[in-house]
Amino acid sequence: MEASQSFPPAGLAVAPASHGPFFEEVQVGFELPTVRKRPITRLQLAKYAAASGDFNPSHVDEEIARELGGMGGVFAHGMIGMGFIGELLVRWLWDRPLRRFSLRAVAVVRPGEALECYGKVVRKWVEEEDNLVEIAVGARNQRGEVTHTGTALAALPTRPLAPGAAVKHPYLLEHRVIG
Repeated sequence: MEASQSFPPAGLAVAPASHGPFFEEVQVGFELPTVRKRPITRLQLAKYAAASGDFNPSHVDEEIARELGGMGGVFAHGMIGMGFIGELLVRWLWDRPLRRFSLRAVAVVRPGEALECYGKVVRKWVEEEDNLVEIAVGARNQRGEVTHTGTALAALPTRPLAPGAAVKHPYLLEHRVIG
């Protein structure tokens, strides 16, 4: 692409997403578009401490984290990764309900590390009236080391039929017993 060209090309209108995925569109093995976050800063950790109410000095005070805490220096809150992975889910699901979201921090994340968040559909099923998908989620640092792992459960709607659309398997519209 030439430097003077823009994307999308001039004159091409790109409609913003207005809804999340439909159940029929998603298959086991589908990988969500990754979300790459900028390197974590000490200021970001201080702001997260204030927002979450978690003022453990190991997240903001280098001396305490290195000397007294024995952690080798300041490190990010484990739940900051949950916020980043939550962004991944919201970007993909858009307006679809998230039924469950659980996450575990499995490695220490230091200031200066950038996380890449990912997800993959690992199960798809119908339970009562709900179309459910289970998503394995996680994050890794710039060295490829996994820092967070977890799962999410989302309910997806069925794609509505367009008027006059051909139906492969017709629905039973009327049933009469003549006796």
